Amino acid sequence: MKARTTFTLSLAAILTLTICSAFGSYSGGSGEPNNPYQIANVADFNQLTSTPTDWTKAFILTADINLTGRTFTKAPIAPDTSTTYGFQGTPFTGIFDGNSHTISKLTITASTKEYIGLFGYVGSSGQIRNLGVKDVNTTGSQYVGGLVGSNGDWSIGGAAITSCYATGSVSGTYYVGGMVGSNYYGTLTSCYATCTVSGTVRVGGLVGYNYHSTLTSCYATGAVSGISFVGGLVGNIASGSLTSCYATGSVNGTSLVGGLVGLNDDGALTSCFWDINTSGQPTSSGGTGKTTAEMKTLSTFTSAGWDFSYTDGDPADWFMPIDEYPILTWQISPADLYTDGKNNFRDWAIFAKYWLREDCAIYNDYCEWADMNFDGYVDISDLADFVSYWLEEGIY
Repeated sequence: MKARTTFTLSLAAILTLTICSAFGSYSGGSGEPNNPYQIANVADFNQLTSTPTDWTKAFILTADINLTGRTFTKAPIAPDTSTTYGFQGTPFTGIFDGNSHTISKLTITASTKEYIGLFGYVGSSGQIRNLGVKDVNTTGSQYVGGLVGSNGDWSIGGAAITSCYATGSVSGTYYVGGMVGSNYYGTLTSCYATCTVSGTVRVGGLVGYNYHSTLTSCYATGAVSGISFVGGLVGNIASGSLTSCYATGSVNGTSLVGGLVGLNDDGALTSCFWDINTSGQPTSSGGTGKTTAEMKTLSTFTSAGWDFSYTDGDPADWFMPIDEYPILTWQISPADLYTDGKNNFRDWAIFAKYWLREDCAIYNDYCEWADMNFDGYVDISDLADFVSYWLEEGIY
């Protein structure tokens, strides 16, 4: 009788697993691009990390995820599974939309392992967007990043990271970056990192090694240290391009060290800058060095063709806060009209100045953004949006 009972329970468990496999046990969705799996809590995140067969699917964060108290010994998503040189695991080739949410307090202690980050390896066609990884503490050997260990494929590439950021600390030996350790035939667009980064060879504030890849409208502000091929933004570029990017963090190394790029080997740099004062580096293998005062002056960037203007409702790429370096427009709360990282009476004063104005579509950047829905008017709908952010802080 006892054996029969045990069998019955096992059969029930099998049926439960089968149903979960068929219909999914995330917080919703089917994994298709038009109906992504919903990651709403740590349990959903755990399912994602333990289900490699899902790493070709589409996901969306519906809430912030806090991983406090947990230490990983490999990348949570798409880790390497072998000590053999070269990635031997299952890459992430799906879509991960952060939906402007964050994954925070990621801790990875793997000093002898490769492909370390929230995502160990993002393969061809993989996409990560609208995601923040906050307060990471990541340690690995090679291919180490705050967000991704290695992005793209040597032969066909295609991996894309868009509108993402990383904060915290990252350390390793080779190919170490604040956001991405190595970027092969991949793209980073509208991303930034503030991570403190340390390594040995090919170490960068945003990307350690950029191979036939493109970085567009990106920046890094964290301190970077290494031995050789050390840069405030990228340690080493092997072909590829950097466009409208900058770096401000301190940079320290022994050889092939630069405020923006440690060594540029046949890459194309267009309208890129670094702060010669805060970096402590008067030179870079590409880019233009500027003083801190110049880096906080709008004309430095507009004269280089950077996009700071709204055109027919199309948002600009960049915004210049008061007495600060440029930031990406997606970083700003719609109600932070004063752009100081808070929503308070300073913003209200700007909003009130334009109340019921009807020419915002053509006046002063949509009435200094008081026209929050860009319909040309500052009215009750804009007020409702404004109030929804009242007294929030830490927007960027």
